Amino acid sequence: MAAAVAPLVLTAACSGGSDSASGNDDQLVIGFALSQSGNMAPFDVEPGNAALLRIKELNDGGGIDGKKIKVISKDVRSNPDTVGTAATELIAEGIDLLVTPCDFDLSAPGASVAQASEIPSVSICAGDPKMADTKTLGDYVFSANAGSDVEGSSGAAWAYEKGWRTAYVLQDESIEYTKSAGRYFTAKFEDLGGKIVGDDAFPGGDNVNISSQASRLKGLSTKPDFVYVASWNPGGATAIRQLREAGVTVPIVGPAALDGQVLLDVVGEKASDIYYTGFACYVYCTGADSADLDAFVKDYQAEYKSEPASSYALLGYNMVSAIADAAGKAKSFSGSDLKAALEGDGSVKTPIGDVAYFSKTCHKIIDMPMTVVQVANGAMTFAGQQRVDSIPDVGDGNSCAS
Repeated sequence: MAAAVAPLVLTAACSGGSDSASGNDDQLVIGFALSQSGNMAPFDVEPGNAALLRIKELNDGGGIDGKKIKVISKDVRSNPDTVGTAATELIAEGIDLLVTPCDFDLSAPGASVAQASEIPSVSICAGDPKMADTKTLGDYVFSANAGSDVEGSSGAAWAYEKGWRTAYVLQDESIEYTKSAGRYFTAKFEDLGGKIVGDDAFPGGDNVNISSQASRLKGLSTKPDFVYVASWNPGGATAIRQLREAGVTVPIVGPAALDGQVLLDVVGEKASDIYYTGFACYVYCTGADSADLDAFVKDYQAEYKSEPASSYALLGYNMVSAIADAAGKAKSFSGSDLKAALEGDGSVKTPIGDVAYFSKTCHKIIDMPMTVVQVANGAMTFAGQQRVDSIPDVGDGNSCAS
């Protein structure tokens, strides 16, 4: 998938013009430091494409109060060192705002460079709440995601509302996103009155083998009501397939990074009793009738000759709406003025409804319902939406928790 669409990102980004950034408020210059290759490309390419689609729509409609958005793009190849280098080069070219990859670990070097230059950076969809706590990387750093704290908490709340009271946590240790998803799931489930009856971990990555973990889980004398798999695809999908092959039949719940056609492709046609908290249900998922989502998919397909393969694409599209909304309210496109405008952005209309972005203390989405998707008999269907009224304090300095 990444190989098929990566060139489109570069083409679309370059279509904004090849002149150097103006350095004034005649246009908003956004630098895209995303992965068009490597293991993060499936999470960067489609959100990047969708972001460029939204920029095109805005520019075709006159821009931001008549000021166009210009994009300068660099492929960071899923390499943290390259992200930092790309950020330095983009800032030298005069960008007003930096867009970084869909992962805390990968975004951090670029966001740190932008922070030092007092230029706002927005991760296109990093989930780990450290991306948005204003302290870990700095107060010029944002994320256009609700976060793994919300994902884990939403999964816990949804499972508890189903009447499930015992859980087993299978934790992918490969990235900060999965670690925090499992941590917040556990805290929220216990806060609600649920019980964690056991937990295990695996390294994640490209060559997942959880045979020993599956054996220990299957050997429990008392089976849990469900297993929470805190992982990301394709490793998460591989772990789920291996659980089923080992004879673990209890329901499986997981975060948004399990979303997409790849889950069905890896787990197979017999994939069933799997649930995850994603961002939308469309294309490969049925049952969520939405004219706005249908229009987004149609426009995306018209622009890129393929449909989105996961709901992460929406986060890139919605991010640009939030940035443009804030830029339209900013006194200028200077770093400090853009930062102040982003911190007071408020509600933005998106294909999944109104989404509330950013505050002075919480630099990520602060109000968005998660979409629960059910996988049964090799098909994905809409199972409902889940909001959480509070995020537990797990002692990690998350300023978005309450």
